[in-house]
Amino acid sequence: MMLKRNLAMAGALAALLGLSACANPVVGDTPDNGETPEQNEQETAAVEAVPEIAEMLPAEIRERGTLQIGATSTNMPAQFTDENGDLVGVVIELYEAAAAVLDVEADFDVVTFDALQPGVESGRYDIATMGANKERMELFDIISLYQNGFATIAHAGSEDDELDYKTDLCGRSVAVTKGTLVERLVGGDISTACVEAGQPEIEVSSYVDNAGVALAVTSEQNDLGVLEIVVALAYADRDPDAVKVVDTDVTLSSGAAVKQGNDELRDAVQAAMLHLVDTGAYEEIMTKYGIADMMLPEMPIDMTM
Repeated sequence: MMLKRNLAMAGALAALLGLSACANPVVGDTPDNGETPEQNEQETAAVEAVPEIAEMLPAEIRERGTLQIGATSTNMPAQFTDENGDLVGVVIELYEAAAAVLDVEADFDVVTFDALQPGVESGRYDIATMGANKERMELFDIISLYQNGFATIAHAGSEDDELDYKTDLCGRSVAVTKGTLVERLVGGDISTACVEAGQPEIEVSSYVDNAGVALAVTSEQNDLGVLEIVVALAYADRDPDAVKVVDTDVTLSSGAAVKQGNDELRDAVQAAMLHLVDTGAYEEIMTKYGIADMMLPEMPIDMTM
């Protein structure tokens, strides 16, 4: 079921993320290299290997001793670089903890988002985080880690205060991140629906990362931008004089994508994540990054909402 989120969520999330205007650069300086939440100064409780779960891994990965993970560094608070240049974020910590349960090391390869899907398809990566949609679920088994969705941002001075991205983008100039579900949705189904309704198509501009989307909106190169909810809210809190959130919609889940056919790996990763749920580590990490309200403790595979 599609659930609309109230924009008051921004205040609560901002407080948890610790993204104060005085502590972080404005959008356009170093937009995605934000400070780690204050909670990150506290170490997450140590996670120990669980032999019966570790034995579920394919022999090749156990012998290699590493879980090869495709990652991005510009998707705050999921996976991003902090002020020290360290890769941090909720999925980074979840993967590190799951790897510890599996008695292997988490080896992250930082790339742009559009390189993640082909990386998993080719076998370069064992897993990478993606939004679960029907197109991807034809290629991957996706272990849902948390709820996700879309948010629309506008320049703070824009007359747009509230809209519905599914119906109100026709004829507008919209910034999206290259290679994402948002790009395909806005430039595909939603724009097509505009034309079928006799309205102008959406003018879609694709940028290499979330920072490019935010900058395009704050510099008014584009009227609007569509991002993941938590990313959009973080930007709006970081520089409220430049950007505002005008729509939020929880519509899907995000999780660890495993190439179909790799059942042993899929089941091992899911078992490791469920162990983190049982020990409380999952909730601890999700709370640490301010998105505990988006938890999916069942860790379902190929979940659609």
